Amino acid sequence: MDSKQAELELTVIKKIMEDSRRINLDNGIHYIFWGVLVTFALIINYILLITKTNMNYIGLIWFVLMISGAIIDGIIGRRQNKKAKVHTYAGNILGALWIASGIAMFMFGFLGTVTKAYNPIFISPIISVSLGVSFFTSGAIQQINWLRNIAFGWWIGAVFMFIFPSVHTLLIFAIMLICLQVIPGIILNKKSKEYISEDENLLTQE
Repeated sequence: MDSKQAELELTVIKKIMEDSRRINLDNGIHYIFWGVLVTFALIINYILLITKTNMNYIGLIWFVLMISGAIIDGIIGRRQNKKAKVHTYAGNILGALWIASGIAMFMFGFLGTVTKAYNPIFISPIISVSLGVSFFTSGAIQQINWLRNIAFGWWIGAVFMFIFPSVHTLLIFAIMLICLQVIPGIILNKKSKEYISEDENLLTQE
């Protein structure tokens, strides 16, 4: 039984690797969308804190933006799935990873603060740690080393924000999102289009 189980596990791993090589799993759209949306919300939050504006509705603003973002992102995901010519096992794992990560970050951002489990100033570094895990795993699944290594940027930033907590953490996290999520998303999107163009050219030649 042990031998058969080992063979089965190797088969699954091999299938994931073959899927990853055969198709570009991530076109970066979700990275760009969430990166821009959360950066926008962070900057608004930062400005309100710096100017000491009424903060009574900031939690509600975050909640509405995140729920709206999840709905829009879900619509984008469904449209992409309909257009996709190939669905892979590795792609399904990647999708599940980011859904789970999103749920975890939502809980860190809202449930943690509502229950007063920790000071809201630590939300950014906590989510940064979570993003590091997701990027590291995502890069490993797709066998993209530079994407996997972005995780270290998230973790280094988290260490800094944990050690030096302040209102400026919001601005630091916003900059990290642009550098470590939006820009990588743009790169992935560009590469995805190149792969699609190459496939179309091959089909035309055939």
